[in-house]
Amino acid sequence: MYPITTSEHRLPNSSTALRSYVIPAQALLLDEELAPSFLSLHSALRRVSDELRESATQVLLAVSAGWATPDAFSVGACMRYAGVLEESFVGTIPYSYNGVPQLAQQLVERGADASLPVQLVADQCELDSSTVVALHALRLNANMQVVPLSICPLSLRDSYRWGRVLAEVVASWGKRVALLAVGGLSGRLDHREITAVSPEGKLHDEQVLRVLESRAWSELLNIDPLLSARAQPVGGMHHLAVLSGFAQQAREVQVLSYQGIIGTGNAVVRCV
Repeated sequence: MYPITTSEHRLPNSSTALRSYVIPAQALLLDEELAPSFLSLHSALRRVSDELRESATQVLLAVSAGWATPDAFSVGACMRYAGVLEESFVGTIPYSYNGVPQLAQQLVERGADASLPVQLVADQCELDSSTVVALHALRLNANMQVVPLSICPLSLRDSYRWGRVLAEVVASWGKRVALLAVGGLSGRLDHREITAVSPEGKLHDEQVLRVLESRAWSELLNIDPLLSARAQPVGGMHHLAVLSGFAQQAREVQVLSYQGIIGTGNAVVRCV
């Protein structure tokens, strides 16, 4: 089991720091009957939700491993995101969040300036299922604004560079913005036990979490490719590479929870 940081330590003026989090997107977390099986994850999600509220965060950049666009990083630019997710485990999940088109436009402009493949998406005003599940699990304030971001599986290095661009834009934006890396770690399904993680997944996830805690970006590239292939990481780790770039200035990184869900590795990680 990966050691979980439980310290409640707060850094001076941490509310003004760039905040980013890894948030799982497993729909089973929303099943009330299964909640006792996932107490650690639920407790960590409550802490993140409380921190977002206490820090007066107004906008979330949600980079989702569940929204992959093959040729460019897509940035949602709708005024509003609304719909109803039909989920086989928990039924229907209605959602409604305001977007931030002006911020989306600036992100795309700065990404293009950095020679990254980026595109503005203003005609797709529904969120992918992973983002909906993650936001619902956080039980966010209805006034929270969301800018959805895709992953682009061209290279992990470009995903990291994109995270750096996001941080630069957010640092000068007029509202408090946090980034959510939405998705799990290892993705190899194993139905023997609901809280299981595959053996390959455990080894892989331990390495990934150590990299995030140390913010040693280059080490993501050094994870054994054969192990990674067996662990089947969610989104090819691109959402984590974006977070790694965004969180370069973080003074504190904590793994608040790590737990298996039907073979997959899921973590809540806090970077401030």
